[in-house]
Amino acid sequence: MPSTKQRYIPTYHFHRFTVAMVLLSSCGLALAAQQSTPTDYKLQVLKDCKLLSERPLTTAELSAWQNLKKAELKMDQLQIPLDQMSKALEPHQDKMEQLSAELEQQTKRDRIPDETLLEQTRMTAERIEDITDSYQGDIDAISSYGDEISKVAKTFEQQITAQLPQGSYDQLRVLTPGEIPDKNCQSGMFFSKSLRFNKS
Repeated sequence: MPSTKQRYIPTYHFHRFTVAMVLLSSCGLALAAQQSTPTDYKLQVLKDCKLLSERPLTTAELSAWQNLKKAELKMDQLQIPLDQMSKALEPHQDKMEQLSAELEQQTKRDRIPDETLLEQTRMTAERIEDITDSYQGDIDAISSYGDEISKVAKTFEQQITAQLPQGSYDQLRVLTPGEIPDKNCQSGMFFSKSLRFNKS
């Protein structure tokens, strides 16, 4: 004889489950809307220096773009000490070129290198090495950060090129709100087929 007992499941479990599903669905829709919402930033697609299309960046693309600009700013800051190093090295490098040319001419003429020129060349080379060594930490910092900024740039590139057929463009250009693009097709260029990443 069949049992008359039935398993009872409290109705509040169904309510909690329903509320949870609604919340998850709402979060998913909100995230999708956030990623597809157009912004005031625009992406231009160029081929043979001709504008093929222009569309707003999505919020997700804009976020990746802003991350890239932050990475560029940090790279610029890391570059400052190396610019200072270049200025410090310049007179010694010029002197080394001059001494090398003199030594080459003198050796060809006399067949024996002049000891005075050799000593000046050695001292100049040591000075160049000392300056370079003093900036080694800055050199290492910018070298290691190069990999990071490349990853950030690649992330942005993958997002904005996802819907573009390969070979359908030469340059991509991002316009900030209110920006009027330069007539020069290379101005503000972010990406080109000949140079993967360009700082705009």
